[in-house]
Amino acid sequence: MVGMRVGFLTIGQSPRTDVMSDLAPILHPSIEVLEKGALDDFSREEVEEKLRPEPGMTVYVSRMRDGTQVSFAKEKIIGLMQEKIKMLEDMGAEIIVILCSGEFPEFKSSVPIIYPDKLLKGVVQGVRLRKPLGVFIPLQEQRKYAEEKWGGLGYEVVVETLSPYQGSLDEFIGAARRMASRDVGMVVMDCVGYTFMQKRAVRSISGRPVVLTRGIIARVLNEMAE
Repeated sequence: MVGMRVGFLTIGQSPRTDVMSDLAPILHPSIEVLEKGALDDFSREEVEEKLRPEPGMTVYVSRMRDGTQVSFAKEKIIGLMQEKIKMLEDMGAEIIVILCSGEFPEFKSSVPIIYPDKLLKGVVQGVRLRKPLGVFIPLQEQRKYAEEKWGGLGYEVVVETLSPYQGSLDEFIGAARRMASRDVGMVVMDCVGYTFMQKRAVRSISGRPVVLTRGIIARVLNEMAE
């Protein structure tokens, strides 16, 4: 079996035990996991002081090593992500996955980079819906960004803001019911933090197809590794 070394770059802190516990059972056994995080060298206090969003900046959210949620400016972590991409290359990564479904510029790399944002958009564009698109995002501050991002593909967008790290299962069930009442055609869970359990709850209650960022990443990697 020919192995494939995959570098996973989170915008938070590594290791992302939450993501990998979901992916490990379904990733091809030949895949070797390498991990780095943009915030690996920062304490929470440093993130809140040095990386806090300024007016006009885009707010992103991720997970610290202790499992807690943290938010920061996308614009302030681009350089940190580029540094960690170089580290993953030096570790022998043959392909790198950005563990975030947000939009990013093209990073410099000697190996292929998977951008989940582009994968999700490709899936949505490949499915012709006659109904609104339901979208889950973590923060209320991201609502306008999400409406513009997904509305730009030509869809009416129904947004639910619910943190994958802090939202309860009951809250996901309630959000799924609201989406069903708006008669959405499909649901996109637009954050790598959303889990398979949360997806199953939304799928079961809403009765709509649900696209999960983690699932898309795993299936694309498996296609490459098999």
